[in-house]
Amino acid sequence: MGRKLKRTLVGVGALVGLALLGTAAAVHRLRVGPPLPSGTLEIAGPEAPVEVFWDTAAVPHVFAASERDALFAQGFLHARHRLWQMEMFRRVATGRLSEIFGEQALESDRFLRTLGLHRAARRAVEALSPETRALLDAYVAGINAALEEWPGFLPAEFVILRIRPEPFTAADAVAIEKIMAWDLAEYGETLRMVEAYRRLGPEGFQRVRPHYPEWGVTILGDTPWPGRVEDGLPEVLPPGLETDGGSAGGDEAAGGAAPGAFPRPTRTTLGETKAAASYTLPSADVLASARIPDALLPLLKATNAVRASNSWVVGPERSASGRPLLANDMHLALNQPTIYYLVGLHAPGLDVVGMSIPGAPGVVAGHTGGVAWGYTNASLDDTDLFIERVDPADSTRYLTPDGSAPFTYRTEVIPVRGGGADTLTVRETRHGPVITGVEARVGEELIALRWVAHDPGTTFDGILRLNRARTADDVVRALRLFTNPHQNVVFGDTAGGWGYWMAGRIPRRPCRCAPILPVPGWTGEHDWQGYLDFEEHPHALAPEQGYIVTANNRQSRTPVSELINDGNWWAPYRAQRITQLLELTPVHDAASMVRTQLDHVSLQALRMRRVAAASFRAAGLAREAALLEAWDGAHPLDAVEPTLYHAWWRRLRSLVAEEIYGGEPGYLALSALERMLEAGEVGPDLLARAASLGAGDAAGRTWGEAHTLTLGHPLASVPLLKRLFGFGREGVPRVGGPQTVNVAGFGGPPGTFRVTSGPSQRHIVDLAELEGTGGFILPGGQSGAPAGPHSMDQLRRWQSGDLLALPVTRAGAERRATARLTLQPAG
Repeated sequence: MGRKLKRTLVGVGALVGLALLGTAAAVHRLRVGPPLPSGTLEIAGPEAPVEVFWDTAAVPHVFAASERDALFAQGFLHARHRLWQMEMFRRVATGRLSEIFGEQALESDRFLRTLGLHRAARRAVEALSPETRALLDAYVAGINAALEEWPGFLPAEFVILRIRPEPFTAADAVAIEKIMAWDLAEYGETLRMVEAYRRLGPEGFQRVRPHYPEWGVTILGDTPWPGRVEDGLPEVLPPGLETDGGSAGGDEAAGGAAPGAFPRPTRTTLGETKAAASYTLPSADVLASARIPDALLPLLKATNAVRASNSWVVGPERSASGRPLLANDMHLALNQPTIYYLVGLHAPGLDVVGMSIPGAPGVVAGHTGGVAWGYTNASLDDTDLFIERVDPADSTRYLTPDGSAPFTYRTEVIPVRGGGADTLTVRETRHGPVITGVEARVGEELIALRWVAHDPGTTFDGILRLNRARTADDVVRALRLFTNPHQNVVFGDTAGGWGYWMAGRIPRRPCRCAPILPVPGWTGEHDWQGYLDFEEHPHALAPEQGYIVTANNRQSRTPVSELINDGNWWAPYRAQRITQLLELTPVHDAASMVRTQLDHVSLQALRMRRVAAASFRAAGLAREAALLEAWDGAHPLDAVEPTLYHAWWRRLRSLVAEEIYGGEPGYLALSALERMLEAGEVGPDLLARAASLGAGDAAGRTWGEAHTLTLGHPLASVPLLKRLFGFGREGVPRVGGPQTVNVAGFGGPPGTFRVTSGPSQRHIVDLAELEGTGGFILPGGQSGAPAGPHSMDQLRRWQSGDLLALPVTRAGAERRATARLTLQPAG
């Protein structure tokens, strides 16, 4: 954490600690939060009484006389449980972090104000249908009613930072959609690749950039399934041995070359000739969420949306119940509290249960009484960088195909805690905001950002239609309105219909490609020509193979995929493993769906294990080599093989990158390193060195000893506040790895395997038994209170794979109820 921010928080925490030192009851109340509201609460807002049934996990089931009142109650409950989280979403969207964190956050705010998330949200509010706008307003009224009726202390974070929340607006709610869309945007990855191109030149860039392998399974199944590793998934062998597992894939796997595509790289041995860095585009290496200082990373990780996920749907012919089965787990940073909040919403025409996002109305993913649906990130490249030219005759204008046009300007005043205010002037072109000046790593070139989510959209119309859907056809109609963020959506209904459709706008570019590098903005030849028609999006309804798997892998081998991405989909290993497990069992049920979600075998490790073993043998570590040769790729807590393997792989990737970039760190895609190993370009000395260093990093530890979960909270970085209030959780042993179905992404310096990302939720639905099998779970709990009874009560179940049933009927909710609240209209 930055010293200045840490000193600020320590100082504030000390003041709070002294003030509360003699008031144990006050400290306890801040730690655990207010109790679940029960009984009758008279409140202004609902038009008729609203009933809320609480279950044992504090999941509310709302029963109202109208959709309006149901969403009013949802807003009220979100605020009561997750007000701090909602406040942080709002401050990210509006670029108002400096107002509470001081000058340390100013760089973030300048970038966020330039990006204009909240401005885009205000435009989106105006594009909503009148019906949706009225429901959105009711939801926001529920939030503000909770602020008016707050019982005692505000959440601990407000007390520590000495702030009070302002009333919420409709744009604050829609801004959450924009935050999610930004987190999913390819902006950060694009700039990392621009940096690699600048440093290495075109040929060197081709060596380090990602390509989707030709053997990788696609969502629409137009790549032949290779089965087990031994039956076709190409295993990578040590240098000097011939492959015996089929084609290893290559650069051509990304599809046909677009006009102006880079030449194919030539094979060279690392340490020999390096490509000259002849390109002069600006450098960049930007976090996907925003340009933010390290001190604020834990805080802003709470806004991360779905970047990697698993979902699949099994058709009736492969289901034991004779109806579709659906499974979904969306992967993102794991924090306290989790991003999702479980809820049931019931009113005439509305019966839906599942995951909601505090600050936004409705259920994002889950099921109604007739349909179920789930998401994965579609990996759409929905941002382009345009190089603009200033009119030589007038610096207030820029060049376009039709002559010069005036820049538009807006002034942003950013309050700074303890330092007055900062004034920012933002320039915009016809392509979007100019990020030069707030994004230091683009250099002095004038760069404007074109982004899908800057255009007004109708995603909230789509979400609320999904919440009312009864059939698969209803789902498809709702997805037409789903403009961003871009998602692969699987779905099924109780009548036996099922399928997949990619939702979210796909830019129609003249090049029929998704360009990585900045393009000229003054010629018009790269201007977007609207968006693809919905029918052109990748989709499939009840395909013959009997299932559809999505895990952020490539949608298809058709030309449309070249508009979606230029090879930078996630590695196909999770999709490959899910497909493998579905194929191995002819008929599935909810239990087999759970087993698949919990699977921790890494096909990537199986592909690389013989290279890893040879590396350890070359380093004189015969015992470790023998363990890896016999390894089955599983990642249980009591195994040492995963620790050895990942320590070696991390060191190898770092060493190879340093070779390529002349001794400095640099961008190297996972698939690029795999291609180099396939081609024998990494010599034995480098492999042995990685193994030697990796063995030291592993230090003989089992995976459970080395690989532990951290549920972060920004205030947990201050020991006094962590001890006093119970922020965060750490040290929980975690199975799985970065490429397993039960994913567990980790980070930290060599020798550390600190898990900070994974399944942010799981849900499984058998469309034949909506209340009998399957269910939902979160990696924490419902409450945002740091040490409340429902802040971590789902964590053990999440670890073991247990699920909570969320009934979709009133009778089911009443059977599970442990408390009841009635919101009574005032007067």
